[in-house]
Amino acid sequence: MPLDVSAILTTRNRANLLPAVLAGLQAQTLPADRFEVVVIDDGSTDDTPAILAAWRDRLPLRVERVAWSGLSAAKNLGILLSRGHIVVSLDDDDVAQPELLIAHVAAHIVHPDPAMAVLGRTTLAPGIAALPLMRHVTEVGCQLFSYGWMKPGQVLDHTCFWGGRSSAKRELLVRHGLFHTPFTFGCEDIELGWRLARHGLRVAYEPRAHTVMIRALSFDDFCNRSYRQGLAQAAFAVLHPVPEVRRYCEIDEAQALWAEHRFGFAAHIRRTRDLDRLARARQEAGLAEHPVLQPALDSAYRLAFQLMRAKGVLDAQTETERRDGAPRPPRLLRHGLDGDECLAR
Repeated sequence: MPLDVSAILTTRNRANLLPAVLAGLQAQTLPADRFEVVVIDDGSTDDTPAILAAWRDRLPLRVERVAWSGLSAAKNLGILLSRGHIVVSLDDDDVAQPELLIAHVAAHIVHPDPAMAVLGRTTLAPGIAALPLMRHVTEVGCQLFSYGWMKPGQVLDHTCFWGGRSSAKRELLVRHGLFHTPFTFGCEDIELGWRLARHGLRVAYEPRAHTVMIRALSFDDFCNRSYRQGLAQAAFAVLHPVPEVRRYCEIDEAQALWAEHRFGFAAHIRRTRDLDRLARARQEAGLAEHPVLQPALDSAYRLAFQLMRAKGVLDAQTETERRDGAPRPPRLLRHGLDGDECLAR
């Protein structure tokens, strides 16, 4: 019997989260004989293999362990190994709610066009939703999730083909394009969406396809994430040197922002980190939200993450210039969170 869905889970060193993630898949209302879970263990060095082995008899589970290859390569392997008509991309820090897979299947029945994908909804677990940073990146700055403007069933463009919460017909991906493997983090989903848009890709929003994120991010985590996003945006713009992609990747905005704030960058990161600590300390003490601190923190967060992305864009451009002009391979420039730069050999 053909499978309706292949749920593709790429994971690396998340053994502490995997039991909850796998339990969510075990609780699906879609019958177990109609889906499979394809797990790509991307070079984990923790207890991930043991956790996955313990779940082999509890789920329609297939596991492939590979040396670290990055997010895009791991996702591609999962797609190629999959047997379902529909492939659903999952993140290893999100727990599938019981209706997730059946909601994706139903949405594809409503939208049978081979080029139609489906975007599901991700919310935060109650224990982390109120944290100052997590609240900001999902409700205020929306650097992580941005669902408030969407309506159920709304048809969106390729920029909403979000990794970890979207599904597509396997035939579309195998025939017209997989992920570009140099993208090990960031932009891999939108870059693929950009290429698939030439073949008619559109994305229908289905909020009943629901996952819950169970991992809290710290300020430094999100700074690093933003910096890596900036690196990926620069690579995306180089790969597709057209105005639409350049605008999406905020290349000109990054250059202008960095020129304006570069000398105050380190001080702003330190100040924002201090504000973040203060807000968390007040929250842990049970104090009410401060009417001045919260708006100041949201403003500081926004600029900090913009600057981190801008720095990623500019560092990537600098590295490309060095590589093109240097007689030997250059070293990789990376960012130190104290605001200084260091070289990773």
